[in-house]
Amino acid sequence: MLFSRKPAPERTRVEPGFVRAEPMPMILTETDAREIDRKAAAPEKYKPYRPIPGVVPEGTSLAMDEAYGPGVANSINNAIADGTVFLGYPRLAEMWTQRVEYRHMVGTLAEEATREWIEFFGPSNENKSERIKALEAEFTRLKVREAMKTAAEFDGAFGIGQIFLNTGLTKLSSDLATPLLLTPETFKVGSLKEIVPVEPIWTSPNEYNSENPMRLDFYRPTKWWVMGATVHHTRLLRFVSREPSQILSPTYNFGGVPLIQLAKPYVDNWVRTRQSVSDLINGCSIPVLRTDMQAVYQKVGIGGLIDRVQNFIKFRDNRGVFLSDKESEELQILSANLASLDKLQNQALEQICVVAQMPLVKFSGISPSGLNASSEGEIRVWYDRVAAYQEAFFRPGLTQIMHAAMLNIWGEIDRSIDFRFIPLWQLDEAAQAAIAKTKADTRAVYEEMGAVSNDEVREGLRSDKDGLFDGASLEGGGYEPLAGQEGRAPANGGVSVSLFSNPAAHTDNDGV
Repeated sequence: MLFSRKPAPERTRVEPGFVRAEPMPMILTETDAREIDRKAAAPEKYKPYRPIPGVVPEGTSLAMDEAYGPGVANSINNAIADGTVFLGYPRLAEMWTQRVEYRHMVGTLAEEATREWIEFFGPSNENKSERIKALEAEFTRLKVREAMKTAAEFDGAFGIGQIFLNTGLTKLSSDLATPLLLTPETFKVGSLKEIVPVEPIWTSPNEYNSENPMRLDFYRPTKWWVMGATVHHTRLLRFVSREPSQILSPTYNFGGVPLIQLAKPYVDNWVRTRQSVSDLINGCSIPVLRTDMQAVYQKVGIGGLIDRVQNFIKFRDNRGVFLSDKESEELQILSANLASLDKLQNQALEQICVVAQMPLVKFSGISPSGLNASSEGEIRVWYDRVAAYQEAFFRPGLTQIMHAAMLNIWGEIDRSIDFRFIPLWQLDEAAQAAIAKTKADTRAVYEEMGAVSNDEVREGLRSDKDGLFDGASLEGGGYEPLAGQEGRAPANGGVSVSLFSNPAAHTDNDGV
């Protein structure tokens, strides 16, 4: 069984169903003692993450069952090379910060997922425009978009992103350890000061359910240490897109598997291939001088022979000249074949994109080459991947932030307002015009055959968020003909649109 952290001396309350590490009496046999010595001498492949000093108060520890098996000592090096052992936040921070391949991999996904962002919407039969504007302003004030982008970057680099809902409580306040209930009674207007992304190196789990796997909170911390402060999980939102197995959760600090750790073997192969290609190009040709080495050595000695070679290397360029004996010496240039090096190097780069599931043009900016080459299909697949990532990674936590923002500005949660992610794939103006023309022709056919009425067509135009008449008013009961034009139907299918403030003042020779 896995346990949670031993409580600090001043923390004594434990919720039902949760356990904390307490000293337990043990009776050890001689066999047990030898087994403990063996485990202590062997390298630990899976062990609880140890936070840096200051995150967890002194005297607390996280207990975890040891995960040893045959061959662990022999496989530890291979496990690290394959990226199957948690590298720790300091090492991950070095990789993410200082190597461009990891930064592009993590940053591209985070930027794409927040590029078009979201839009709020309400029921079609109610006017929610004012509330939606207020909610958009609140999201701008809280910098929700920037915070979610940072959480996505932390998820890719460290395996977990966390966002703290700051309600004005101090670090030493005991209320931080209590649940943040999103209700009008407990969350007053103006309570939400800011939302703060927290790097996981400063957090560590405090307690979690480790005895009942039939509960949703199994192996999910309910409280966290944040630089010595106990914070309830409802105040520190958790964003994880790659969950590990539950038995390995303590190893990853109850976060997820970092994307850059999964990509490490592929990036290492790419770096080695890139350097090998550079070294091969740098020494692709080798001059060979066929000469009588014994005669040269007897004539000038080893020093003179070395000087001759060094002088050749020093003046070796297109304007240099090497002199050799016509009768006894022959100069030859041996060159390596460089024809397929570009393909080998590109394949190593493309393997990195396989881990991130993104097209090469998005990762590196390199466009496909060749006749009729195009990335349109790969871009469409990539946008579908980002859309799935947004729904799975952003929506649960973003919904909580939206409800907190509603309580902060109105004192209530308006559940008729929701949000949707704006698609990354956007049609150009010509494609949009073609679709609008097709819709107009379809509506005209339905109206002509009597399947729908003019008012139903008007309602459809008004509720079409992508159309020209989105949100148009239906007041007035429909089309009103001008004087002298009674009985004449409008050409636009029953929708009266005026381009002037006074249509009667702008007529042609026919009085229209």
